[in-house]
Amino acid sequence: MNQTNTRAMVETAFLSAIIVVLTVVGASVPLLSLLATIVAPAATALIGIRWGLRYSCSAAVVAFIIVSILLGPLTAVGTILMYAVPSIFIGQGFRNHWSVLKLILIPTAALFVTTVITLLASAGVMSVDLQTSLHNLDEELQTAIISTVQEQSLPAEQKEAYIKQLQLSFEQIKRLIITYAFCAFAVTSYILARFTAYIAKRTNNPVQPLPSISSWHMPIWAAGVLAIGFIIIYGSSFVGIQNELFKTIGMNIALFGAFVCGLNGMSCLLSILESYGISRPFKIIIVALLYVMMPISFVTFGIIDMFLDLRSRFNQRGY
Repeated sequence: MNQTNTRAMVETAFLSAIIVVLTVVGASVPLLSLLATIVAPAATALIGIRWGLRYSCSAAVVAFIIVSILLGPLTAVGTILMYAVPSIFIGQGFRNHWSVLKLILIPTAALFVTTVITLLASAGVMSVDLQTSLHNLDEELQTAIISTVQEQSLPAEQKEAYIKQLQLSFEQIKRLIITYAFCAFAVTSYILARFTAYIAKRTNNPVQPLPSISSWHMPIWAAGVLAIGFIIIYGSSFVGIQNELFKTIGMNIALFGAFVCGLNGMSCLLSILESYGISRPFKIIIVALLYVMMPISFVTFGIIDMFLDLRSRFNQRGY
């Protein structure tokens, strides 16, 4: 065994111990859950960056076994397995200089798969019918929210309209849950990749820099995806196709297109604010207010930028 392999094994063992400690603390203290979901997976990715796929997989296996002994297999599945697999891909992506799109999408798909495995494993271990449990959870949430609305001092007509709107929103969320989850996993993968790049830089392991949000340029086909989703939703009714599954597919396609266009709109807005010399705190405040009050504005702004390239227009005018 040469010196390099010895060093790789020692570092892998040391970082595996750190992963176990962070996972145990994060799983035991809810306020510190980011230690188990972001920091510990970043350590796994760092092993992959330094020594390759074999060592990052070994670290994940060792951590999984130890956490299973300390906290039980179910906790190990929900922490190590769920987040270590995406982090292994992130480490491999940085090591092999993947494109940014590939670096985010592959860990996102891996996180989606491991989440499904975690849910199925939890249901199997606890002998719980997952479909029934989700249905009961949905009913409990609706009952709690409706009870809160009914306790408000509002006119009866306004209460009834508000409750109907809430029920409609719950129904839409259930139909769009897969796309919502995929978008959330994509954001999680990006955060994990950025944090991994930061840790790698601080430990003298330079990796390719991830572009800042203000420099993102989403492909124009996202607007086409959004349009296809709307055509499926409203065009099916126009031609007399009353198929709920078909409409649900259209809603998910439209949501995915809106998500990509919204990211482009946010990126364009940040770029324009930078051209005006707006400080970072004010940029965050402006984006947060728009997201809370008018989230559709990001989608609209993103589509306009895709076709008119607003950033170049502002730069050409000397801003």
